[in-house]
Amino acid sequence: MRKKKNESWPGFQIGTSYLLVIFVILCLVTFAVLSLSSALKDQSYTQKVADHQTAYASASAKASARLADIDTALQSETPYMALQEINDITITDENSEWLISYTIPMTDSQNLEVSILADPSDGSRRVVCWKEAAASQWTQRTTLPVLGSGASEN
Repeated sequence: MRKKKNESWPGFQIGTSYLLVIFVILCLVTFAVLSLSSALKDQSYTQKVADHQTAYASASAKASARLADIDTALQSETPYMALQEINDITITDENSEWLISYTIPMTDSQNLEVSILADPSDGSRRVVCWKEAAASQWTQRTTLPVLGSGASEN
């Protein structure tokens, strides 16, 4: 008997479909793990931003309250004496105006610094500086051994 040409083994076998299903499942698991990792990083970053915003809002409220105290002191009959009674402010005389500065701690590494230029003759003031600043100076502790940097080699 003669063999027909169409009776050969099929080109697509059952083992190939199982390998394709396993590959698809591995791809889905990989994408799920990457998505979860990305979501956890986003949550961590969002929490840090929320904590920073909360700390800034709290420090800003304290700075505004101190600014209200300064406004009250500037409107009094003896403004310099009234300003000296306010805690944690520094007063510097600059060309017939007073530079009033104070710092409000935000976190352990950041402060809110405020500077006000006040005119004692009419009791007016304007905010010169309202900014976040580092609580301490950064100091370099070590050097990195880079090729050609002049660092001694062992």
